[in-house]
Amino acid sequence: MHINDFKSIVSAFADPGSEILYEKAKVVFSVNEELLDVGISTKDGDVMVDDGAGPVTAGSWILKRLAKLPLLASRLKESVGDPKDTKLFVSPAATLLPSLEVRPEETPITTGDALSTTLQALGEKSPLETSILYITSDAGEGKTFLINQMAKEQAQRFLDGKTDWLLVPIPLGGKHFLRFDDITVGALQNRYRFPFLYYESFLALVRMGVIVPAFDGFEEMFVEGSSGEALSAMGILVGALDSRGALVVAARKAYFEFESLKTQEKLFDTISSYSVGFGKLELHRWGRVQFLAYCAKRNVPNAKDIYNRVCERLGEKHSLLTRPVLVRRLVDIALESPSLDAFLERIHKSGPDFFAVFVRGIIEREANEKWIDRSGERDVGTPLLSADEHCELLSALALASWESRVDFLKRDNLEFVTDYYSETKKKNAFQAQQIRERIRGHALLIPSPNASQAVEFDHEEFRLFFLGEGLAEQIRPLNEKAKGEVLATLRKGVLPKPAQRAFIQAIKRHPTFECLQAAKFLLGISVLDGQASYTQENCGSLIVRLLSEVDAKGIEIQNIAFPADSLRDRKLENLTFRNCFFAPTSLELSTFKKCRFEDCHFGQIRIYNSTAFEDVQFDEITLDSVRMIEQDSEIWDPVAVRATLERCGVKFAAEAQAVVSELESVRKADQELRDFEKVIRYFMRSTHISESIILMKLGNRGQRFLDDSLPELLQHRIMTVIDNRGGGVQRRFKLGQTLEAIDEAMTGAHGSYRKFLNAF
Repeated sequence: MHINDFKSIVSAFADPGSEILYEKAKVVFSVNEELLDVGISTKDGDVMVDDGAGPVTAGSWILKRLAKLPLLASRLKESVGDPKDTKLFVSPAATLLPSLEVRPEETPITTGDALSTTLQALGEKSPLETSILYITSDAGEGKTFLINQMAKEQAQRFLDGKTDWLLVPIPLGGKHFLRFDDITVGALQNRYRFPFLYYESFLALVRMGVIVPAFDGFEEMFVEGSSGEALSAMGILVGALDSRGALVVAARKAYFEFESLKTQEKLFDTISSYSVGFGKLELHRWGRVQFLAYCAKRNVPNAKDIYNRVCERLGEKHSLLTRPVLVRRLVDIALESPSLDAFLERIHKSGPDFFAVFVRGIIEREANEKWIDRSGERDVGTPLLSADEHCELLSALALASWESRVDFLKRDNLEFVTDYYSETKKKNAFQAQQIRERIRGHALLIPSPNASQAVEFDHEEFRLFFLGEGLAEQIRPLNEKAKGEVLATLRKGVLPKPAQRAFIQAIKRHPTFECLQAAKFLLGISVLDGQASYTQENCGSLIVRLLSEVDAKGIEIQNIAFPADSLRDRKLENLTFRNCFFAPTSLELSTFKKCRFEDCHFGQIRIYNSTAFEDVQFDEITLDSVRMIEQDSEIWDPVAVRATLERCGVKFAAEAQAVVSELESVRKADQELRDFEKVIRYFMRSTHISESIILMKLGNRGQRFLDDSLPELLQHRIMTVIDNRGGGVQRRFKLGQTLEAIDEAMTGAHGSYRKFLNAF
């Protein structure tokens, strides 16, 4: 370690405001109010430190004496996850896509052991860049479980002397306004009982590569939502690492996979001056092998029989067999219920609403076997709460958690909600006391690791399910009180997609309540808040979900801002949109019939072969661009956009002359511009790329791009040459302009490469 690096790390660990004295061969400073007086020397160009026990390398002394990493490893081993869950862990299969620096040919690695492969990949990360590895999967498919198990496994290897770095899970818990410094220090002190690191000293250890933080909880709303605060926070964090260290981010989708460049602007423009490489580990859903391995750890005697019975009724791809969080509950039911076949038949008949039936099966066992009323006012063995009442109470807890913007409920809040519920249900004092005492041990609640004397739902999936159920219950009265309650709920934040799905299913399940009623009611709520609000986004998402596959009977939707991808997989009929804003959206699997769009503004829309327009009219609309996915082309020119939509079946206002015949005369995007757009996509994987990457990715167009386009891009400082880290055989490049400016120029160029260059 160089002396300047040593001084930088010492200053990060020293108490704030304290003085650091360097005198001859000594350094004196204070850490956690402990005065350290150590000798320093050099040997073979490395700084040596002697605190009385003999000279050791500065790196070793920092890790053991200042950072106390052996103690942190012990705390991680003890505190991460539930020991019972650890014994039942089954490593999923996955596909690993390393960063371009590690594997420039981008050949994915398929593995049957995601845990070992990921730890190996993090251990072999490039020292020339900050490595960010995304762990992606849908909710409930094991991201959190995998991260926790990796942390425990790596902590044991560290204590055994087999490795020199630790993985530290930092749960974000769905927090909207992210401060990584507060969250990181809070996780270290509250979850792991490790008070010896400030945020600056933590970053110093990340830069050294001895700590890899794993941020768990980056939901898709952070990336596609309007605020982008999570990406901005990550950009600041990556900038502080200064092209060193590694991060793990658990999310449903990797940042570089989003089609729209606008989605990626916030992060890329923050980190573009640093060397950063992105990789992805995509978890596979469980198959027969993982299911049987889990059952073997649970000592299930008839595991193959259970698997086959579920397959016969539900199919081997059903979520009950492929998602770990549901497999665990299915095995619980199979071990304790004598009527598994009857339960599976109910699941089969429920179709898309299977999750509600599945949860109700868990609650029925809880209500009929555990929550027995002992007040003496009923017959012996009478349930304290019915299954419906259990659902109502859990929905109230989910709503209280949502309104508090945390994923747990402290004891006082928990007791307040249960007492209020008992009061509204006219329970007597003894029954209310029983409910208050038993709620903490409910089958779907667990002690929260985020706060003492607090509980949270056993899994995020259950919390969001009951949040959707609670919102549906709020809306059903369709009166002014309901309007106020729903508005208060919707303005708290972007409603996660699982909660939206649960809400829709709850509305459809009700015997007398209609989707059209709910949609009209939400239209009334949307006007109570500004267009740039969570209320508008939530109302827009819920309304199009409610009206999908329903004859809207001419409903008019006015002045609503719809979030990204709100029109994906929607089947809308007999509907009018007026003066609405649509963020960039995919139209994959979408069908529009007898729909009219007036005075609406669209961001980018992405059209697939599965997109269908039938009797659809656009009138005075503004559309930034159309991306034809199967043709791999994007169209900006207004005339070409209109011609393309007409060919897809869209009609324009009667007074406007049809332009389909002009399609052939509209110039397509220049090949040079299309080549550059492809190159930009690889800058999203690595902020700095080399000539070999360009040649590899552009194929037979690669050399022409280097010979003809690149000199002009360099001249206009759209791309710039950076110092080569190798032997100087090939050049390396980065973007010389912000991604926002490049995206605007590409949009304004309408496919013309010359206009694009002239914009700079």
